[in-house]
Order: sequence, then C-alpha cells, then structure tokens
Amino acid sequence: MASGGSGKSSSEVSGGGGGVPSSGSVQRKKLISICDHCKIKMQLVADLLLLSSETRPVNTESLSVFGESFEKCRDTIIARTKGLSILTHDVQSQLNMGRFGEVGESLMEMGELVVSLTECSAHAAYLAAVETPGAQPAMPGLVDRYKVTRCRHEVEHGCGVLKTTPLADMSPQLLLEVSQNMSKNLKFLTDACVLASEKSKDKFAKEQFKLSVKCMSTSASALLACVKEVKTSPSELTRNRCVLFSGPLVQSVYALVGFATEPQFLGKAATINPEGKAVQTAILGGAMSVVSACVLLTQCLRDIAQHPESSTKMSDYRERLRNSACAVSDGCNLLSQALRERSSPRTLPPVNSNSVN
Repeated sequence: MASGGSGKSSSEVSGGGGGVPSSGSVQRKKLISICDHCKIKMQLVADLLLLSSETRPVNTESLSVFGESFEKCRDTIIARTKGLSILTHDVQSQLNMGRFGEVGESLMEMGELVVSLTECSAHAAYLAAVETPGAQPAMPGLVDRYKVTRCRHEVEHGCGVLKTTPLADMSPQLLLEVSQNMSKNLKFLTDACVLASEKSKDKFAKEQFKLSVKCMSTSASALLACVKEVKTSPSELTRNRCVLFSGPLVQSVYALVGFATEPQFLGKAATINPEGKAVQTAILGGAMSVVSACVLLTQCLRDIAQHPESSTKMSDYRERLRNSACAVSDGCNLLSQALRERSSPRTLPPVNSNSVN
C-alpha cells in the first residue's frame, strides 16, 4: 500500500532488488502502461476529429441524445470541462500521497473524459458550421471512418499488450479484459463491413468486404484460441503463440479498415462558407488546446512514475505537472469561450485578468 511517504520510500528501495517486486513498483509500472495507452488514444481521437478538420457529424451512441441541438452539445461540453478540472486536481493530490494505483484509475477516467469531450466538441463544431447561411449538411457513406479507425486502434492495443506483457504479469483478469475488449471491437468491425457489403452497389466492393471480414475472423479465432491456452496452461511457449498470432490479426484488421475507409465509402463532408469554417476552426482549436494539455500532463505523470523520488529531475517533473494542469484549466476556458462566442477567444479582447493570450 503506497498511501504515505514511508510506503513510497520502501517500494523504491525494494523495487531495485532481485526479489519479488513491491506493490509500489508494480503500481508505478502499471501507471506507465496506463499513461502510454491514454496518450495514444487521446492523440488518435484528436487526429481523427480535430486535426482532419472534416465537416462531418460524430455519430457515436453517447452523442445521439443531442440530435441537431448545438445548445445541448455546448452545455454538456462546458459541464465536462469542469469535471476534467476536478480530475486533474485529484491526480495531483493522489500523486503527492504516493498513491500510484489511484492515480492510474483517475488517469483512465480522465482519458475517457477527454475522448468524450473531443467527440462532443467535434460534433458541436459541425452543428455550428452547418447552421451558417448556405451550408449543405454532410451525407453519410457506407462506413463511419471514425468508428472503424477507433476499433482498429483498440485491436492493435490489445495485441500490443499480449506481445509486451511478461508471462508473470499475464493474470487471468488481464487476459479476460484483453479478449473481451478485442471481441467487442472485432464484432463492430464485422457488423459494419457486412452492412457496407449489403448496401454497396459495386460488385468488387461487395465481395471484398466479405473477404476482409473472413480474413479478420480467421486470424482472430486463431489468436483468441492462443489466449485461452495461455490462461489454462501458462508457459513461455503458450505466451509466444499469442505473440506469433497477434501479427496476422493486426495486419488483417489494418487491411480491412484501410479498404473500408477509402473515399468512395465515406459519403460526403458538409459544404460550408468561410463564416462556417471560422466557427468550426474556433471550436476545434479550443478542444485541441485541452487535448494537448492533457497529453502533456499524461507525459509528466509517466516521467514521474518512471523515475525514483530521489531523482535530480523530480522537482522539474513536478513543476511541469503543475504547469500542464494549469494549461488544462486554461484550455477548458478557451473551449468554453469559443462555444459561447462561436469565434476564437484568441482574437477577442480579454474578458478578465485570467484570459489566455
């Protein structure tokens, strides 16, 4: 239990020995893994929804409640920025007490919140842009690029966990979580491609969607059989089979998503005028400042978890953590103001002494 200063120190001393790793060193190691996953996921979602600047709606289940209401979307985002600010404070408090397990849990929650906030912001930017005069709404295609790319990432992550996790750390719980998450995302990809095959008017595309699913399903069955085997009979041999059969699944999923996201399957983005583009850019820019700050904060947490408290760089890492937490708060303010004003706060006069320049 790393709940106090003495617990943290003992974990650092024993962590360097040749015996059984202490709970503190195990928690630090797990936190590093969580940092890596959260960072990649936040960057991927930002790349797909913010940096691409495509004027399309975000059609996730959680956003369906907003419909075409920009106001509902805006109010939800502003509420979630407050939740994000609370989480960044929690992370710092837990870290100061040496509770790396709790830091990891808060960070996972923060990562999910950032993804949700990014999706809402991209959808709000679309709704605001298509409300401008002369705008033509987006037309849906056979495939939703955002959803299938997210699924690909989750499958790649699961395979990465199987490849890099030592046998001693392959607990039944970890293997269960990996296989369940992988199965869920593979099912979504299968359903999306079967539907695209049914709706496609192109003979080649119809057949290729089916063949892609068949190829992916075969690779997935082979890998999941290996996961089951390593759970019942753990050994380096059975673990190595997971590594061996992860490669074909990653390749088949990559090929399937690459084919499914060719331009002819994605429909048509909205047509907007310069005014609509300015509104969209302002909101996406506000969201990007939040994501960038959260990625920086995650990297700072990783640096702190990776180095002992006695490191000469620790004071620098903690200072950077405080600065990145302030940047998250500033980013949330920028995003909230962009949503209220429907223009970039960076081009507006300061509203108070705390405005970001």
